[in-house]
Amino acid sequence: MTTTSANARFVPKNIIPTPEQLAIQLSQRRISLVHANAGAAKTTTLALRIAEALARGMAPAKILALVFTDEARQILQQRLLEIGVARHHLRQIRIRSFDGFATEMLASAESVTVPVYTQAEELRPYVLEAIERVSLKYAHRYEYLDIRTHHVALSQFLDCQQRLKASMSFEDDDLGLNVEDVAINAKATLTDYLTTLEYEALRNDSYEGVVFRGPYDATYDLAQLLSYEAHWHDALPTYRLVVADELHDLNEASFSILCALLDKGDVYFVGAGDKDQVIHGELGADEAFLLDRFKQRYSHARSLPLTQTYRHGPHLAFAVEHFKNKLVSSALPLHTQIDTAYYDHADLDAGGLACLKAIKGWTDAGNTLSGCTVLLRDEHQSVAVESALLTARVPYVAQGFTPYLMRREIVFIRGLMALALSALADVPSHALRREMVGALAFFAELDLSDDDLVLAQNDIAEHPEMLALFYSGQILRTAPALPAKRMSQALEYLRVKADEGLAHEVLHEVCNILDFSAVAQRLFVHEHQALVIKKSIAGFIRVAEQKQVSVRSFYAWLIELDPSVKAESPHGQAVRLECVANSKGKEYPHVILPYLHKDEFPLNTVTTLEEENLFYVAVTRTQQQLSLLVPKDEAWRSPFVARLGINQTWDRSNQALASNRLREKAQPYVQAMTGSGPSRFRVQEPARSGERVDLVVPFAEKDEAKALGAMWDPGIKRWYVPAGVDAAAFERWLSSK
Repeated sequence: MTTTSANARFVPKNIIPTPEQLAIQLSQRRISLVHANAGAAKTTTLALRIAEALARGMAPAKILALVFTDEARQILQQRLLEIGVARHHLRQIRIRSFDGFATEMLASAESVTVPVYTQAEELRPYVLEAIERVSLKYAHRYEYLDIRTHHVALSQFLDCQQRLKASMSFEDDDLGLNVEDVAINAKATLTDYLTTLEYEALRNDSYEGVVFRGPYDATYDLAQLLSYEAHWHDALPTYRLVVADELHDLNEASFSILCALLDKGDVYFVGAGDKDQVIHGELGADEAFLLDRFKQRYSHARSLPLTQTYRHGPHLAFAVEHFKNKLVSSALPLHTQIDTAYYDHADLDAGGLACLKAIKGWTDAGNTLSGCTVLLRDEHQSVAVESALLTARVPYVAQGFTPYLMRREIVFIRGLMALALSALADVPSHALRREMVGALAFFAELDLSDDDLVLAQNDIAEHPEMLALFYSGQILRTAPALPAKRMSQALEYLRVKADEGLAHEVLHEVCNILDFSAVAQRLFVHEHQALVIKKSIAGFIRVAEQKQVSVRSFYAWLIELDPSVKAESPHGQAVRLECVANSKGKEYPHVILPYLHKDEFPLNTVTTLEEENLFYVAVTRTQQQLSLLVPKDEAWRSPFVARLGINQTWDRSNQALASNRLREKAQPYVQAMTGSGPSRFRVQEPARSGERVDLVVPFAEKDEAKALGAMWDPGIKRWYVPAGVDAAAFERWLSSK
């Protein structure tokens, strides 16, 4: 039977559902899998399905919505309100993250409250005890165990054990393999695998039960119980409708819980995801869940498309279609501009300057700095970009990573310079002084307790002249012989060359003396992390080369550019710098993608599916303008740029845009809400002087709107621009009249 709006019991506010959305809203299949493109209003469409169930008489308490983050949970709640679901119904619908749902289920059966630790510092004592157990139990059996206890090694272990549990790939005894083969099969080092076994033994005491939980441990624990204890299936609530967003982030543990819920009673399921946004393979995410695993388990599962994007216009939609070889369309009457700028890839500083030029072009056209986002493949790429912005006094914010002047490896080099020049007191920031002490201790491989290190950091930050005593009394006296010797040689060289040599030449030699490449590989177990460290250092030295000054002058220049004293925009505006992997689920008016050459994107010239998906995520964050920064030398350009097929799809895009604009004239466009931003294409009347202007601000952007001067009306629960304030800076949040 053909689904039409006449079949729908629920008629939403603010939007007119597309035929694809309507088919999902009215789907009566037990298992409906929505294959959605980026910006295709997945969350709003799931909200429509929930609202339709309510309109047909389903009890709100019988509906469960599962997401992966608290932010996604809040956005789904917001979408339900926006389309017209009553607040009293919304309060009864169970909307949870997978881990939140698992936590509630486990708590209902546990007699005591299990502590939940979210910070690595809280988990550190347990990790250290697990490592000690491994050393005592296995060191005599396996000579090649790599026992390390510094902060980075602990952080890397926590990531590894989280992946092992998310993929349910450890304790896999069914294969009849020895522990070494099991570790290889789980793609973990033997040390990390054995440490995970001991860590889990500490966490799940055979007598006391669960002692504590870390991030996502609740999901793993519930999945384990469902696998081995049948009564837990009976303990799960029975729902009539389950919806799940971002299915591309599913892993084995969350899939196990979801299937257990779907196996109970007469339940309908609608899940939405985009196989091309699988970028978290290290956490067990896999496109197989969306493409195959559901259909293998539930033969009656049906796939439904959600192809039309509401984020950008046809020019980018068809380019994405060409890149991913899948159907993508846009009904927006918007020409999303795709610009390609060329730079000399051999001069990596040119990439930062090209970014600066793209930002200037955007603001010269009357747009705001906050509408501009530079998406990086990896954080080491920010060095030249940040330097260009700092030099030009362009405000920026680093989202999800540390600005390069505050990264541990850079702070270490700056700490050496401070020691050599006896100039720690010149650093105005006490926080930076503390970080310098911590970085010196880390790279000297000092065996200091956390309390002793914090005490030393605080004392030296307050009395910077004590840094020399810390060096002579701690580093030279107690550090391992090799790093202490190399640091001593590097310092002596810095002192001699402080005024007579160019900073970049001196720092290059300092890194050779320290053998920094070997140090990075030793301290940072994961090869990729060591590579990022080395690239950050190389970028830092290139900044020094660009200045062509002495070590002393370069040190002073760095202090001037301290992030705490950088220029402020008069309206709180700032360019956003963010890594692509952290941008999923977000959207920005102007996206700049720098360093699109072969050994940067894709990384190390390796074109893997996950690299393709990262690029897909990057370009699809765009709303109004996409700037691609590529090498002048065609041989060095990222293959991803050509695969967008911008020229091949140009004529078709123009035709679609003309058609969309004709349709807009005949009937003003009403946009289906996207997952993270308001409509940009509603017909608007200019605000009259002295009038308050209402806004539609996504939860994730509330702090940004507030910083610009927006105010919150608790009565109608809406953000607004106060009367008399220019609304130009709030353009992307303007609501419909």
